Amino acid sequence: MSKNVSSFIGKLDKLNDERVPVFIPSLKKKITVRPLNLKQQKDLISSVLDGIRGQLDFTKTINKIIIENSGLTDLKIYDKLPFTINLRKEALGNIVNVEQETVELQRILNNLENIPFKLKPERSVKYKNLKINLEVPTLSQENTILSNCEQHLETESDTLKNDVGQLYIYEIVKYIKSVEMDDESVDMSEIRISERIKLIESLPLAAYKQIAKFMQDIDNYQNDVLTVDDYELAVDPLFFDNSSVN
Repeated sequence: MSKNVSSFIGKLDKLNDERVPVFIPSLKKKITVRPLNLKQQKDLISSVLDGIRGQLDFTKTINKIIIENSGLTDLKIYDKLPFTINLRKEALGNIVNVEQETVELQRILNNLENIPFKLKPERSVKYKNLKINLEVPTLSQENTILSNCEQHLETESDTLKNDVGQLYIYEIVKYIKSVEMDDESVDMSEIRISERIKLIESLPLAAYKQIAKFMQDIDNYQNDVLTVDDYELAVDPLFFDNSSVN
């Protein structure tokens, strides 16, 4: 690389060091984050045609970008949305065109400030003598589990039906911190992900209802935030594509 190019890239890096303020409802304060660069946009939209594997890759990529650009490693998955909306607005503008709809991102940011944040980071559920301790994962923890899921899909799964089934299990894996029964307990962070899956697949189905409620509360909150005039905005690879710009 020539000296001039290297010097110019150094100046661009300084330009990208400018910070964007982001209000995080769970923390009740603003955090600053570096804006998106072109490579990050490319990484986000590159997964658009890859089906289920593309969904995993997109989630991992946006998590990685938020961690890198904010410098924070303890953000929970419900903290993802404020960063995502602000980064898209700063990079490509306030307007998103999707199908026949036009959405102003500022209205979603207003939702983030106005809709009460009532989610809890932890919860315990009980079924007979079984206790399941739940915890909302961090972005880093989610990426670790999704990476394992990707490897599993590549080596063992060859149908859409199998892929969907695996995603279903891995989604539950993300939220279970530990399990207790009688005098025994298992800390999920201390065992391999493959062992976590075997353990979770052995849980009684009757216990899943309460687990699903914990997970669904997060989805419901995010759906409410993303809804403007009865239209729910989808955050996917096309959300970061220039074609969505007015």
